[in-house]
Amino acid sequence: MDFDFDESQLAVRDLARQCFARLPHDPEREREAWRELGRAQLLGVALPSAVGGSEVGLVALCALLEQAGQAASALPLIPALVLAGLPLARADAARDRLSAVCAGESILCGAFGTAGEPGFQARRAGEGYVLDGVESCVEGLPLADAAVIAARTESAERALFCLDLSSPGVRVQAQSVPSGCALGRLTLSRVELGAASLLSGPGHADALCAWTLDRAYLAQCAYELGLAQGALALTARYASERKQFGRPIGTFQAVAQRIADAHIAVETMRLVTWRAAWLAERGLDAQREIAVARTIVTRAGHEVVCAAQHIHGGLGFDRDYPVHRYFLLSKQNELRLGGHGFHLGRLGRLIAA
Repeated sequence: MDFDFDESQLAVRDLARQCFARLPHDPEREREAWRELGRAQLLGVALPSAVGGSEVGLVALCALLEQAGQAASALPLIPALVLAGLPLARADAARDRLSAVCAGESILCGAFGTAGEPGFQARRAGEGYVLDGVESCVEGLPLADAAVIAARTESAERALFCLDLSSPGVRVQAQSVPSGCALGRLTLSRVELGAASLLSGPGHADALCAWTLDRAYLAQCAYELGLAQGALALTARYASERKQFGRPIGTFQAVAQRIADAHIAVETMRLVTWRAAWLAERGLDAQREIAVARTIVTRAGHEVVCAAQHIHGGLGFDRDYPVHRYFLLSKQNELRLGGHGFHLGRLGRLIAA
C-alpha cells in the first residue's frame, strides 16, 4: 500500500488548506463560505465530471475533510457531499441538483436514521410512495434545499428517496447544539413522492445505504483526524509559549508526556484512516478496515481534544479562543451515525462473520 498522495490529491489538499484558512466561522455566513468552496471547485472532488465534478476520488474527498477538520469548520460537508452526493451520483439521478452543489449554489443533506435505522416509513401509492415519520439532529438540514432519505417500506426493506424540502407535508425545525453546526428536525406528514424521486427501491436500497454509510464513516474519520491535528497544533504552540515558574509549561514532564501521547494518537488515526480510504477508493472490501478506523479514531480523537482542553486550562473554555471549537465538533462527530460502542459492536460482527 502506498498512502502518498498523487499530484491531483495534493492539489486538492493544498487548495482546501488555503480556502479553510480564510473562511469565516460565523454561522450567519455559511452560505457565503459554501459558495467560496464552490468557486474553488472543491465541492465536486468525488462527483462525476458530467455534473461539474472533478472525479479526483474518495481519497481526495477525505483530504478535503481533513483540512476542514484542521480548520474547525462546521460546514455540512459530510451530509452534502457524502450522505447525499455519493448516492445521487451512484444512482445517476438528480444531475441538476449535483451540478448546483458543485457550483456552491445548493446544499444537500442526508437522513439515514440513528445507527442506520431509518426514522421514516414509506408505503406504496399508485406509481409513487407516501412518506411519514420524524428524524432529529439531521446535520445541514436548516441550510439544505433537498435531502436524500432512507425509509422503511411495507416489506420492511429500505428504500432511498430524493426529497425536495419545499414539498407539501415537509416540516423543517432548526435545532440548537453547542458545536454551532446546522442541525434540524425533519417531519414528514403524508408526503407524496413520485417514481422519479425514488433513488433505489426495496431489494436494492440496503446495499446502497450500506455503501453510503461506510463512506460516511470513513469521511468522519478523515474529519476527526483533521480536528485532532488542529487541536494538537494549538496545544503544542500554547505549551511552548505559556510560562510557569519561569519556564514554558511544555518543558514539564507531565505536560510533555500528555502532548507526546496525543501525537501518537494522531499518527495512529492517520494510519487507519488512510488505509481504509486506500482500499475503499479501489473498490476493495474495506468494511472491516472502516470499522477498525472508526473505532480507533472515535476513541483517539476524544483523547486528543480532551488533552488539548486540559493543557490549555481555563483558556480552553474561552469562546474567543479557538480550542473549544475542536472539542465541541469532535464530540458531535464522535456520536454522529453511531458512537464508539456501535462501531466496536459492528467490528465484532464482521470478525465473527
